[in-house]
Amino acid sequence: MKALPAAVLEGVLDDMPVARLALHDLKDRPEALPIVFARVADALWSPIDGKPKGLGRDLGRIGRLERAPDVMLLFDHYAQDWRDLWWIRLKARAEVLNDKHPDFIAAINALDDKYPQYQFTPMFKDEPTILRFTWFAVGWWASDGLAGIERWLAERPNRTFLSAHP
Repeated sequence: MKALPAAVLEGVLDDMPVARLALHDLKDRPEALPIVFARVADALWSPIDGKPKGLGRDLGRIGRLERAPDVMLLFDHYAQDWRDLWWIRLKARAEVLNDKHPDFIAAINALDDKYPQYQFTPMFKDEPTILRFTWFAVGWWASDGLAGIERWLAERPNRTFLSAHP
């Protein structure tokens, strides 16, 4: 498989509204959940935000990530025209951070810019906590090759992505 060009990966990471986070539960079984995120300084950042959480319990993903920080993030696009199907998978290491990280404020600003919903929903559930994902491997597939992902990027509002690939 050819490497995914950096500009294409960055475009998807900047424009994709949600990712699927695959991690291990406390019994080492696979689990997946959707997350919001923003890209800052070659990492993805996802807040433990004020959206309602399941059953009012402590958020289990923090403990699971601290115990087993290697995760996978999946970004995918489905379309009725199957030529436009594609996915990108990042193998990453997760960190649970607070406001002491040097990129914390930049991450908050990027999340605020990407998600206008944070005007009405608190950015953080309790103490400011954010997940930082640094990826070490990229896998991808697209039914129509790179052209399918590039078509998706070209359709994004305000995107001036121009293909540099035939």
